[in-house]
Amino acid sequence: MLKPGQQVTVSVHSLTDKGDGIATLGGRPLYVEGVLPGEQAEVRLTLVKPNFCHGRLVRLVQAAACRREDFCPYTACGGCQVRVMDYQAQLELKRQLLLDALKAQGLDCPVAQTLGMDDPFHYRNKAQYAVQPGPFIGFYAKHSHQLVEVEQCRVQAPETAEVVRRVRDWMRGTAQPAYNEATGEGVVRHIMVRNGVNSGELMVVLVVATAPADDALALLVAGLESLPGLASLVLNINGDGGNRVLGPDNRLLWGKEAISDSLDGLEFAISPLSFYQVNPRQTEVLYREALRQADLKGHETVFDLYCGIGTIAFFMARQAHRVIGVELVPEAIADARANAGRNGLANVEFHLGAAETVVPGLYRQGLRADAVVVDPPRKGCDRALLETLAEMKPERLVYVSCNPKSLARDLAWLSKHGFGLAQATPVDMFPHTMHVETVALLRRR
Repeated sequence: MLKPGQQVTVSVHSLTDKGDGIATLGGRPLYVEGVLPGEQAEVRLTLVKPNFCHGRLVRLVQAAACRREDFCPYTACGGCQVRVMDYQAQLELKRQLLLDALKAQGLDCPVAQTLGMDDPFHYRNKAQYAVQPGPFIGFYAKHSHQLVEVEQCRVQAPETAEVVRRVRDWMRGTAQPAYNEATGEGVVRHIMVRNGVNSGELMVVLVVATAPADDALALLVAGLESLPGLASLVLNINGDGGNRVLGPDNRLLWGKEAISDSLDGLEFAISPLSFYQVNPRQTEVLYREALRQADLKGHETVFDLYCGIGTIAFFMARQAHRVIGVELVPEAIADARANAGRNGLANVEFHLGAAETVVPGLYRQGLRADAVVVDPPRKGCDRALLETLAEMKPERLVYVSCNPKSLARDLAWLSKHGFGLAQATPVDMFPHTMHVETVALLRRR
C-alpha cells in the first residue's frame, strides 16, 4: 500500500502542461517536479490519492540524454519549467504537444518544426518584480505568494538587475517600507521594467500603495536617471487590496510617458498599461508566419479579431486593401488607433467590443472578410464568433493561439463547418517554459 514518505524508483514517460514529470505507480499517475521524460528517478511520495500521487525528487538514477546543467540558481521560482532540457529538445517537445492536441481532436495536418530562437536568453522585454517587507525583491514561487529573491534572471533583460539594485538602495536610504499583503500597510508593491529591444529605451514603473513624499521621490529620480537608456520613470498608484499589479493612476516622475519600440519596421508607443508582446524578436517570427499563411495579394479585406494594440493588423495592412481590427479593451483600441497614425496606415480601422458581438454586426451590415486572423485568449474563440465565421466563409482563416488544447478544439469545430485545416506551425515565444504558440491555417472548402 502506497503512503506519504515512502521512497520509490520510477520511470518518467511524459510531462504535464506545467512541466512536471509523469510516471506510473500502482496504476495511477505520479507527478514529480524537476524530472524529464526518459529518466529513472528515486522519488519520495508526498501525497497519495486513489487516482494520483505527488512525489519529490530524491536523486536521479538515470538522466535523460537531453538533460543539461541548470543555468538558474533560483530553482524555487518555477518560471522556466524545462530549463534543464536541451533547447533543441524543447523545440521538439513543443511540436509534439501540438501534435498530441490535434490528434486528441481527430485532426491531421502538416505540422512544421518549431520556430525557435538563435539565443534563447534575455528575451523578455517586461519584468514584474514583487516587493515584500525586508525589503525582498523577486518573483513568486510556483503556486504561492512566497517570494524568491532574484538578483539576475537569465530570461529578463540584463538592465533589470541594476534597476532592482538601485530601487532597493533607495528604499533603504529613505526608509520606504515594502507593502505587506496581510496587513495592507506599507508603500512599495512592485517594480516593473519595460525595455524597447530595438529602440534601446528603458521604462521603470514603481508601483506603490500610496505616493511617497516629494523629497523621497526626488531622491528616486536622482538614483535612477543615470541608468543607461532610461527614457521614462513612472509612479503607479495601486491602493487596492487584490493581486492586480498595476493601478489605473500613473504619475510621470521623469522623462516621457511612453517609450517606443519597433517590429519589422513598424513603430509602437508603449505606456505602463499597454499590452505589447513580451518577446519582440519572436513576435516578428510569429507575425511573419501569420502573414505568410494569409497569402495576401493586395485586394483583400482582412479582419483581425482580438487585435490588441493592432500589431498583427499593421503587418497585414502593408499587404491588404483594408484591415478591420476588433478588440474588447478600450486602452488597447486607443493605442491601436494612435499607432496606426504613427505608422501612416490609413487602410486600418478599429472597433471596440467583443469579437463575438462586433463581427456578427459588421457581417449584417454587409462587411465580409476575404481573410480573417484570430488571436484569442487561452480559452479560445467564443462559439458565436466561430458560427459567424462559418457563415461568412472567408477564403483563409489564420488562427494564432497560445493554447494547443483550445486551438485544437476550435479547429475541430471549424473543420466540421466548412473549413479544411491546411497546416500548423509552432513558434517558441517563451524558451525554457511549456508555453506553445501556434499559427494554423484553415482554407474554405
